[in-house]
Amino acid sequence: MTLTQNTFPPRSQHHVAPRYFLIVLVTIAIFALEALISGQMMDRALDVPADLLRPGDDWLEAVGRMRFLAAFMVFGCITLLASCLLVIRLARPMASATRRCAIAVWLLVITLALIPTLTSGPQGTGALAYGKLGAPLFEAVLARGGVTGCVTAADSFLLGACGANPGVALFGGVMDIVNLLAGLSVGALVVGMILCLDARRSDTPDAAARRLAGNLRDMRHQLYLSSLVLTFGMFYATAWMNWPMPLIAEAAQGAYGSLVRASALFTGVYFTLLILSFYLPVALILNLRVRRLAEGARGQDAQPDAFDPEAWMASHSLKEGMGDHLRAGFALIAPILTAFAGGIVPFPF
Repeated sequence: MTLTQNTFPPRSQHHVAPRYFLIVLVTIAIFALEALISGQMMDRALDVPADLLRPGDDWLEAVGRMRFLAAFMVFGCITLLASCLLVIRLARPMASATRRCAIAVWLLVITLALIPTLTSGPQGTGALAYGKLGAPLFEAVLARGGVTGCVTAADSFLLGACGANPGVALFGGVMDIVNLLAGLSVGALVVGMILCLDARRSDTPDAAARRLAGNLRDMRHQLYLSSLVLTFGMFYATAWMNWPMPLIAEAAQGAYGSLVRASALFTGVYFTLLILSFYLPVALILNLRVRRLAEGARGQDAQPDAFDPEAWMASHSLKEGMGDHLRAGFALIAPILTAFAGGIVPFPF
């Protein structure tokens, strides 16, 4: 048995070298950076007074709540789509080591996403989220709406105990679910992107070129899916950030709106960095493979001195055009653009 046969599984099986799954460490570094900035450089208990709310008109709380729940449902559907697509890929013929590494990385990201839920303590993940936008104001807004079944603090509803402020309990319960959904989706996106580094035995440069062209196509599709998931994640984030806006007094809407837009911008940049953390390493590795393959094709050409690697790559669908670069750039910055849109229009859609 040759060295090549020992290294790769049969042609019909997908194979990614286990070392490439270490790309997830870049994503984990972005997680840690966001946690460091949020925890050490921001005021997570910002004192925004509830006096900014206009008296009466408590029914307007339902406006923010319905937007929030609508964004939650859409984000949940997109998350399940991304997860199902990964399950389908994992069900295909695949080297056992590749499948084990993929599942392990997916579970690792899910676990990291659940850390805020597991360590938030009695205040819950909801309070950790809205604290930087003013807990007194946010809790006063949530208190203006009711929750079916919550008559006393001892009552319970679908997501747990009602407590003194059922609106806060509702928000915290949904945020806990979103943490799980975020782990599922981001983990699926990271693993799906790494699986684009599939490598199998190829007897000729043309066969290897066809495989690489497929890898590049899969990488672009995974990038667009990542952009879709995290853009709808931004819609969800802007929905809960704008929850108090219908009840803010007109004189204070400009000032409080600037705080909301700043928070949304930070979140949008964070989501863009998440996409870059797993897209850029895969793109660089595939680009290196394409260059090496073109050099190998030059060596096998009858006239190596006249060989044009750029023309060869273009003829084998290995060269990306300006349109591909523009679409990739737009996909990467889509969460940031969504953050700006959420601050420009009077509602986060």
